[in-house]
Amino acid sequence: MSAADFELDHVVVFSQVDAPERAQLEALGLRGFGGVTRHGDLGSASTSFFFAAHYLELIWAVDDAAARANYAPLGLDMIGRREWRRTGASPFGLMLRRRRGREAPFPFPTRRLAATWMPGEVNVEFAGDTPAEPYCGLVPPELAFPSFRADIPEAEHPLGVRQLTGVQITTTSDRCSRLAEWLALAGLAEVLPGPEPLLTLTFDDGAQGRQVEARPGLPVRLRC
Repeated sequence: MSAADFELDHVVVFSQVDAPERAQLEALGLRGFGGVTRHGDLGSASTSFFFAAHYLELIWAVDDAAARANYAPLGLDMIGRREWRRTGASPFGLMLRRRRGREAPFPFPTRRLAATWMPGEVNVEFAGDTPAEPYCGLVPPELAFPSFRADIPEAEHPLGVRQLTGVQITTTSDRCSRLAEWLALAGLAEVLPGPEPLLTLTFDDGAQGRQVEARPGLPVRLRC
């Protein structure tokens, strides 16, 4: 098994109900797609911004009781991460996928969430029980971005970005877990300690030479 067996599928940011923070990203020059996706009876929903090979998902709990019941067994505190300013939890998640033709198991213990809305036996795996760090998940091929990429119209973002080329996450944890260290060594995301949570997304290798901030409303920085 090699780190090359996995690649980034999408990045998750926890938001308030109905993602009012979406307007801040749109004001910076990102173009959202569609409306809200309800996650069946899981008690959560999301809205997304799509790029060439990845996407950014804003997620929230629409039913706190259902979200606790469904996500807590996965080691994922939906409410605590949503209320990150109060709890100190990380409001970020990283969802990975296996590279085409690879079948290696994830190198850390995972808990499975059955995708009951899909035919057959389809599971999403979750790892990472450190609240101050981003959680990590593994989506199966049936749910990975390439499986529905053709259904998403090509988005021309006014910000002029196309390809997500770098992810850096600042956490309030004093020491990185083995999972966070692996993410960095695998080139999937850089996880660094800092005074407050911050997600920095780099697009097109920073070809424009500028950066814009969604803070204070959303702890996100865009480099382009």
